Amino acid sequence: MALFKRGRIWWFEVLFHGQRIQKGSKSESKTVARAAEADHRRQLERTLAGMPMEDRGKRVQTVAAAVAGYLEDYALTHRPQSILFVTGRLQRVVEALGGVMLHERTEDRIQAYQRERKAAGVTGRTINAELGELSRALGGTWKQLWPKVRKFEERTDVGRVLGPEEELRLLEAVDTQTHPNRSRTLETFVRLALLTGMRSGEIQSLQWGRVDFGNRTLEVGEAKTAAGAGRLIPMNAHVQAVMEQYAAWCADEFGPLRPEWRCFPFGKPYPTNPTRPITDITGTWNALRKRAKVEGRLHDLRHTCATRVAEAGVAEIIMLALLGQMSRRMIER
Repeated sequence: MALFKRGRIWWFEVLFHGQRIQKGSKSESKTVARAAEADHRRQLERTLAGMPMEDRGKRVQTVAAAVAGYLEDYALTHRPQSILFVTGRLQRVVEALGGVMLHERTEDRIQAYQRERKAAGVTGRTINAELGELSRALGGTWKQLWPKVRKFEERTDVGRVLGPEEELRLLEAVDTQTHPNRSRTLETFVRLALLTGMRSGEIQSLQWGRVDFGNRTLEVGEAKTAAGAGRLIPMNAHVQAVMEQYAAWCADEFGPLRPEWRCFPFGKPYPTNPTRPITDITGTWNALRKRAKVEGRLHDLRHTCATRVAEAGVAEIIMLALLGQMSRRMIER
């Protein structure tokens, strides 16, 4: 038995039949955590013996309820950027499996989920990430929960660069959307990624207080790496114009902009709440690139920007300052 803290919450670790299981007690009390560990071990032993679980509430709990509890605990001990990532991945899972009871979460259902997501054009890496987060939300590992379900093979290359024609088709596809509110948000998101090389998570969490029109800079808040957080990105005339037009639209929609508001508000299918960031743009991106007949990931917009900067003869040290940390492999590419 091992007890440890994550933030203010006590967690316990159980070694059971060669499997290491970690769970949060949802309590700040070490005594409560110790009791929760003992109770969980008893449940494992009863389950192994084929006996019913003592907590009948857990037997009828839905996937959506389990995910909600997991995200509540997760938000206490992780950075905003990590919370955005995990929330976005689990949002897709809950949409498809939220009403499923935990005891009905069979390998057949998981494989059906894989097939449905693959048929929708989602990459194997994304599907693996979604189900990986689900397994953690349910308190186990992929191997423990679905031993016969294989993960998809994932791409190991460093991405691709969009050609000028592909960029043009992307922006034309945004303009022809039937929903102008969503179109304005998506168009600005795509242009900002192409023009600045910011990661999608950095754009999602951007706040108006970090957009300085006077000094023509964007300040990155939370980032994937320490080197990327807090960096200043100069806005050229094109970026400035894009953000000024978008700021005017947001002010018309939500009122005078506040520094703490998110530039890309939460809401589905339309942005409605500027106090919360958009959580996931993957589905919207996949629909957009299909209309534009463009192959690639959302992250490839960053690769495209990095290549344009390199082609312009910008020194490597300046590239790193603008784009944040990049792997040597990406720079060489």
